[in-house]
Amino acid sequence: MKSASAPSDPPQSRPLARIERRFSTRSLLGLSAANFFLAEIGGVVVPFLGKYLVAQGWSLGSASLAISLGGLGGFLMQTPAGILVDRIRQRRALLAVASLAVGLCFGILPLLPAKGIWLDPLLFIAGASRSFFVPLLGALALGLAGHAGLNRLMGVNQSFDHAGNFASALVAIGLLAWLPVTSVFYAVAAVSVLAASSVFLIRSSEVDEELACGGHKKGQPSVSFLTLLRDRRIAILFVAVGLFHLANAPVMPLVGMYVDRLKGTDTQVACVVLTAQAAMVPVAWLAGKLGESWGRKPVFAIGFLVLPVRILLYSLTDSPWVLVALQTLDGIGAGIYGVAIVAVCADLTRGTGRFNVVQGSIATALSAAGVIGPALAGFVAQYFGFAEAFYLFSAIAALAALVFVGFMPETKEIGGADGIGEPSAGLSGSAATIPLAVLE
Repeated sequence: MKSASAPSDPPQSRPLARIERRFSTRSLLGLSAANFFLAEIGGVVVPFLGKYLVAQGWSLGSASLAISLGGLGGFLMQTPAGILVDRIRQRRALLAVASLAVGLCFGILPLLPAKGIWLDPLLFIAGASRSFFVPLLGALALGLAGHAGLNRLMGVNQSFDHAGNFASALVAIGLLAWLPVTSVFYAVAAVSVLAASSVFLIRSSEVDEELACGGHKKGQPSVSFLTLLRDRRIAILFVAVGLFHLANAPVMPLVGMYVDRLKGTDTQVACVVLTAQAAMVPVAWLAGKLGESWGRKPVFAIGFLVLPVRILLYSLTDSPWVLVALQTLDGIGAGIYGVAIVAVCADLTRGTGRFNVVQGSIATALSAAGVIGPALAGFVAQYFGFAEAFYLFSAIAALAALVFVGFMPETKEIGGADGIGEPSAGLSGSAATIPLAVLE
């Protein structure tokens, strides 16, 4: 779409047009269902995998190592997955294959001998396959809605994602009340089929495959990934979200252990997870709406500012139910993060064709933080106490908030018209906002 400015204006100073692409209710339903079912795949299985392996005679160390292989597979594949998602054009098919691969790995796991030589490769492949979920879902959302509509669509998507996590916990509780733990693995296999089927409700004709990687103007030189990393805004984003997850990743399991230490019940431990996920559903939807009217930075900043307060408050109580109630603040931070990070990445990579590479690289950094944080938390809690662990991670979260609020600029108006803009690093100027279309 052409700029509304006079043709004589230099490219860097022309007002930037923003349009929202139209797509059908069927495509919206398909993407929402895919987010819901893929979240169920991830949310339901890991807490029960260790229990199954120990019941099969594995030591705690061996079971933990096997579970970590899934995390290792995801860690190693995050960035390659982003590169592949930017290059491939059959993204619906790739998401269906990744979903079925995860379901197959867990579905056949109880049928094989409970030995590392059989199970370890399955867990690694499952983790590697799951690394495709986030970049593919983000790419399909961008291909459907365009940059102008992405933030609101991601609010819907993340609401369904968190609802899927909530539902997975309820399903697991229901299954284990009547059936053995292996029923959870079979449920994952069944849900993976539902997720794969949901993807094909999305009409391929409504997905702009070029736009799904951030858009790239024909005839324009490709922007290299190393060039993007030299963009100060992307570097700030990496540091801020890395610190955010270094602080946030260990807190939920730490709270669960703290509830147990305070003689809390299994119900209270389960509510640590359920309370956060329930809060994330409306928060994600609201973040999608406010990200357009307020801008990305104010909304994202709320998530950063809430985290250190929440972690510090854990150290001030010894009541299990108060700890559970404080998990609603986790719903605010995590609910905002899942929406805002995708929109900010899309803003910063608009017109470069490198949207999913940046998403994958950030996910790699977060995976590393997710390994370091829990290890550090366990050491501090064991040798110094739970309160000291909460103080430490609250300080790290405060540093993350300082970096983001103090140094990260607003990104909402970065880039040109959908799919035909210049790389974000070289653009300036105000936006000529076009009335946004509604979903058909």
